[in-house]
Amino acid sequence: MDGVDALLAAYDEQVRGHVPERAPVGAVIEGDGTVLRTHYGTHGTVHHSPLTGGTGPMEVTGLIRRQQAAFAARFEPVEWRAYGHDPVSMDEPLRAAGFTAVGPERTLLIADLDDVTGAVAPAKGLRVRRLSYGYHRAREMRRLVEAGGPYARGLADVREDHGNSLSWDLNVQLLEAETRLIGVGWAEAVGRTEFVAVRGMTGPHAEFLPHWVQWARNSHGLHLAMGAAPDRRYLTAEAPAGPVKDALLAAGFRAVSAVRTYCWTPQGPQPASTRPVSMLLDDREHDALCDDFEARFAFKPSYTYYPGIEEPPDSVTWHVGDITDTRHFHRLMCNLPDDHRVKRLQAVVERGLRARLRPDEPLFSVSWWHQGYRFDPARVGGPGQPTWPGAACWEGEYYKLLTRDLRMGTFWHPWEESLCVFGADLLAEVEDDLTAVLGTVMRRGGRNTGNVWTYESTRGPIPAQGHRSA
Repeated sequence: MDGVDALLAAYDEQVRGHVPERAPVGAVIEGDGTVLRTHYGTHGTVHHSPLTGGTGPMEVTGLIRRQQAAFAARFEPVEWRAYGHDPVSMDEPLRAAGFTAVGPERTLLIADLDDVTGAVAPAKGLRVRRLSYGYHRAREMRRLVEAGGPYARGLADVREDHGNSLSWDLNVQLLEAETRLIGVGWAEAVGRTEFVAVRGMTGPHAEFLPHWVQWARNSHGLHLAMGAAPDRRYLTAEAPAGPVKDALLAAGFRAVSAVRTYCWTPQGPQPASTRPVSMLLDDREHDALCDDFEARFAFKPSYTYYPGIEEPPDSVTWHVGDITDTRHFHRLMCNLPDDHRVKRLQAVVERGLRARLRPDEPLFSVSWWHQGYRFDPARVGGPGQPTWPGAACWEGEYYKLLTRDLRMGTFWHPWEESLCVFGADLLAEVEDDLTAVLGTVMRRGGRNTGNVWTYESTRGPIPAQGHRSA
């Protein structure tokens, strides 16, 4: 193989044939032979390796119709990419099935890291920096990105896939003057492959390339994000004719193929405007909810001082320690038998929250040390849906499931091993079932009851204080 053929072969095998190690946040991945469908709840995408030359027209038509049926069942518009070098062209079959070409044709570009030209210094008075937490020009960045394009993938979509803009496997670079933002570019590691994909740049900012090359060579950092993976060898990008494409070619990229995106929208209701799940990190609504919870419930984190909050009058608290142990981390909950009490507890809480939430009301999954989630309970946890984010109880972490107005929810105290459920409507749904699963109630309205006592101090958390069971 010559250079271009070798680059294309590596791309087809690793990028187009890549099965993601985990689904994007809020999405579900389904397979149909070598075809992967990604359902985002708002839209969907189809990815696949090149079809072999022996694939007949009827097989291609059947493949397309099966994908259309799958997306029509969810009322999701679908995007499908056709590549110019494929032995079986998808352009005409997609048009015949009702797909429409969207946007300009783009050139697929690939560069070996060793072939990317040396450091491109920013012009005098400019600097390149990586996006960091609490960036003070975030609004300006969003406006600049929205005004540019077209991109292979927009920054907002890529950010949602990772849950935030600061993920280990996502790298956002900024070109700044002293008083304003000049340019933005974003790249992401393609799973456990040798590729890093440049998803978009707001202009021909070759100044970003040395930073992405250095990041791609930092196998240790990317392995923290993706687990064991081969060393990165390639950068890939897509760009229509214009200055961005010209800048990439001048920097050592090679044009290897053409790409065109086709879209199809099924008949039926309008698709949802948001994904079923959104991760909340550096998010104002999440931060405000945490502040409101701490203020209203006087949250007091402590290994030894119980309870951790001022439990409201319409609350019931159970001791959960008898049914949890180190095997029952939330990430292993899917492996528990259906009749296990941890799984039954979770099922009761999920059912009760679904029953008592208002139509289209979101729920928030909030922990003290980790990222939170905003999600639609009606669109998670069922067949073909994303998993319910978080859990009613989680080893080693304070965890809360809350409505935004805090009228109902749950609070898990990992050191007391207690679950507090508050809100009269929610208790009406779950109290009897939780008592059947967990046994004697520990507290009602913050007051001791049953056979478990909690000793408190009016002076605040004291290391010697705790609880005991009779």
